[in-house]
Amino acid sequence: MSRGLTTAVKNALADTPTFCHLVYLGFATPVRKTDNSFDIVDNIEGSSQTYNADGTLMGVGNVPESNTPIKHSLTLTFSGVDQSLISTCLNNDVLGTEVKVYRGVVSGTTCVADPFLIFHGHIATFQVNDGGSTAALGIVVTSHFGNFEKINGRTTADNSQQRHFSSDKGFEFSGMSPDNILPEVLESSMHDWFIGVQFHPELKSRPQEPHPLFVSFIKHCNND
Repeated sequence: MSRGLTTAVKNALADTPTFCHLVYLGFATPVRKTDNSFDIVDNIEGSSQTYNADGTLMGVGNVPESNTPIKHSLTLTFSGVDQSLISTCLNNDVLGTEVKVYRGVVSGTTCVADPFLIFHGHIATFQVNDGGSTAALGIVVTSHFGNFEKINGRTTADNSQQRHFSSDKGFEFSGMSPDNILPEVLESSMHDWFIGVQFHPELKSRPQEPHPLFVSFIKHCNND
């Protein structure tokens, strides 16, 4: 995969470079971490941002590459993270949150040119292991093509869908499963009657007692 590397980076790679990772977690309040020994300040996001070298980013999984549109995943491991990050994951719907992982070439006390993007995906799952005074956080990030696969227990927000399909306006999940994990009903405010469901209304229907969804559909057809 071409990285569009600058001459400075190529020259550094020809020597004995030191590498670092920069991780962007697109929460409501974005989190930026690096496994480097010092903070990295860079404008790879369009404006100058600081990636904190606080020692919490412990590992970035191997980054797979392929020229076929299949799902790829990697795991980010954080250790000794503060409670604010744990609270963000536990108290908010972070599944589907955008994640970017960059790799930089370090020379002296700075990165040589801009770090290059090695993985771009969204949070699929996470796990918190609380040790009392400190906690470890594992985040599995899945590439965009993972969204085309049916995954048990997956939840998708309308905002994350519009991130990939910006023309899909007016759709919302109007019904969720009892545990609030799976979207069960999708409706469109742009249409008089547009409802898609994941549950099975036919299993609740009888010849003389059809499910209300079917009754509503037939009534609307008659009105048209």
